[in-house]
Amino acid sequence: MTISQPVLALLCVFLARAPLPSDLEALTRQLGDAKKWERREAVEGLAKLGGEEAMTLLIGALRDPAGEVADTAEWYVGQVSSPSLIDLLHGKQGLRSKDEWVRLRAAGALARVEGTVDGETLIRLLSEKKPEWKCAALHAIERQAAADRLGGDREGKIRTALEKALKRGREGQTRAAALRALVALDPDGTEQDVLAALDDDAHQLRVAALGLGVSQERLVAGLGDKILAVRVAAINGLAAAESAPAARALAAHLEVEENLRLQWRTVERLQALSGLAHRRDARPWKAWSEDLEENWEPEKRKDSGSASRDDKSAAFVGLPILSERVTFLIDMSGSMWMPGADGRSSKEIVDVQLRQCLEKLPETTHFNLIPYTANPIPWKKGLQPATKRNTDKALEWFESRKDQGTADFWDAFQLALEDPDVDTLIMLGDGAPSGGVRFHWRLLPGLIEREARDRGVAVDSILVTNMRMAKNCWSAVGERTGGRMVTADL
Repeated sequence: MTISQPVLALLCVFLARAPLPSDLEALTRQLGDAKKWERREAVEGLAKLGGEEAMTLLIGALRDPAGEVADTAEWYVGQVSSPSLIDLLHGKQGLRSKDEWVRLRAAGALARVEGTVDGETLIRLLSEKKPEWKCAALHAIERQAAADRLGGDREGKIRTALEKALKRGREGQTRAAALRALVALDPDGTEQDVLAALDDDAHQLRVAALGLGVSQERLVAGLGDKILAVRVAAINGLAAAESAPAARALAAHLEVEENLRLQWRTVERLQALSGLAHRRDARPWKAWSEDLEENWEPEKRKDSGSASRDDKSAAFVGLPILSERVTFLIDMSGSMWMPGADGRSSKEIVDVQLRQCLEKLPETTHFNLIPYTANPIPWKKGLQPATKRNTDKALEWFESRKDQGTADFWDAFQLALEDPDVDTLIMLGDGAPSGGVRFHWRLLPGLIEREARDRGVAVDSILVTNMRMAKNCWSAVGERTGGRMVTADL
């Protein structure tokens, strides 16, 4: 049989692009290159090459000092299924490494591998000092226990360690992660733990408990919590219940909720349940919900609801500002300084757009600005009222910024979360981190979600790019945090 010329041409292109086993030596050398982008390219090549030797090298790349390399390696290492490779992650190249970042990345990868994971090795990380490391191990236990891939002494050592991590006196976020892991380990034997968490002083426990299958009565009670994140969890739980009583509870809550962003979150959930386009006026929602039959079920829709702004509300580069407690995170990396067709840089256009936005904010709004390069550059330590004096000072400060360099979104994001009053973060940029310890498109949505959910913070994004990977990433961030993603031409 002969191969036609078009098919032969396609085959040649495929073979030219697909790494061959002989490439292993070249990729190994490239993995030792002084330039981080060369090393990252080697990681991509090794992942494409596949096989035990290539994946072993990828596990070794978890210790790379550049986040762009190590984060990419973590993504691909999380796709292994070979018992021998998973064992490497349990050992000195992973959870038992002396490098704390290798331990963290190994736990992150073990949360996603499709093979048996040793829970007894994971619980070693519960002795770490930093909550992020403990939570990474607990998240891995939660994921693998739910998938029935958790090995080790589940009913003995692992359960005991989780119960200890759940006890009072530890960080709220660690205790919440322990509760989620414990329920995944033993769904039928943890009802009392979940009920106790609903009344815990740590709001993170209450947030976690409301997402673990509690009754609608408990969810309705959560709507009255003084902590925003707990009310967010209650609203999400009621929306997921998809029942007439839940719809009526959401409509009634809209009438009394004082937080603007949470009002809009409630509207979006009601829109998704009903297919209607009412906004923040609770009266039509109450009328609709009161007419529902008790056995009502919502129609399945692709559209999850999209809150539109009030006619007089401010907007930033086309994104409505649905919050009175907002921090703007603005990427100042190289793309911000490239001139457009009219000769103006994106930074100059953002200067104008930010002025139009801030000058329209009502004085009831509190805001902050955090432009970022390799480091976050906050205007203030916390939110400031949007008085004319403050907005003028903020605009003068931002318009004078000439910072350039790589873009580390993760550090700016974590700094913004340190403000206890913020409920909305708005990221403007090309969406592609070019520096920092957290880098990979496909890891970011889950990482951001787990950081934001205990705060009830929504993450909105304005992408100045049409790259598919960027849009997929930030659309997922919006879906997971109750935020929105828009694209813009600057």
